[in-house]
Amino acid sequence: MDKIIFFHMNQLGDLLFSLPVLKATKQKYPDIKIYCVAKKNLVGLLKSTKLVYKIFTKVKTLGEQIDLIAAIRKENIDTALLFSESPESLLLAYFSKIKNRIGFKTSGLKFLLTKKVTRIGVPSLNNNISLGKEIGLDNIQKDYLNIINIDKESDIRVSFWLEDNNLSDKDFIVVSCGASKRRQEKCLRKEVWIETLNKLADMKKNVVVVGAKWETESILTILKHVSKDVKMFCPEGGILELSALISKSKLFIGIDSGSMHLSAGLGIKCIALYGNTDPNQIGPMPLKNHIIIKKNSTKDIIADDILKNIK
Repeated sequence: MDKIIFFHMNQLGDLLFSLPVLKATKQKYPDIKIYCVAKKNLVGLLKSTKLVYKIFTKVKTLGEQIDLIAAIRKENIDTALLFSESPESLLLAYFSKIKNRIGFKTSGLKFLLTKKVTRIGVPSLNNNISLGKEIGLDNIQKDYLNIINIDKESDIRVSFWLEDNNLSDKDFIVVSCGASKRRQEKCLRKEVWIETLNKLADMKKNVVVVGAKWETESILTILKHVSKDVKMFCPEGGILELSALISKSKLFIGIDSGSMHLSAGLGIKCIALYGNTDPNQIGPMPLKNHIIIKKNSTKDIIADDILKNIK
């Protein structure tokens, strides 16, 4: 096998779950050309792994999809591994004339797959490992450590930001109060975050609250009730800049989210907050390195649950 293409899911956490499979592919087949199809905001993170030969960005319109199919066809790729279960991904692989199409039995349009793998529960690293075994990979690591590389430009920008805000490496805690737009039910109650941030400040802890640019207003509604000097970081440079900041922190606090998995992948200890999702399946990996707080709902989590784990 000299070429393979991976069709990725759209969420940051799901992308991180796929990276060990890419790494194992490159380790087993050092000369292989790895192609990826991914959402635009995830392209930089994929590039940072230095595992990928070429990345195709997901598109929306029919004309763009036809052009994308033509571009993939030109590469003469004979094997596709589909982490994504969407009909669009399967149609892209099929019309791109990729001979071997390996995906999950739960995929939409699964009849277009040439080999189907059982998926247990929600999308996870363990499910992706099962998928990777179908192409002969038996060396897939069970976490996503040491795969992401921080680029120099992002590192420099974050270093300047820390200096401007009187912060230094490994001297601050990162807190993520939000969730993706489709996962708002995972959020803690705002008053819990307000109490937590105020008490962290009373404990003389430096705290940086992070979020995407669209979360700025929501974060400010929390910070206006926080009496101490808590910083806010909504990176202009997207995920790579967020990665650079997190890599310089000493602790991450947040819900089951892409930011939490990113922190775990960068080797930063997490206090991970879970409601009805299962940390044994989609917890920060390796699970033993992190602190898990789980209740029936994230709305049941209170500030003391978090604070008693701060040392």
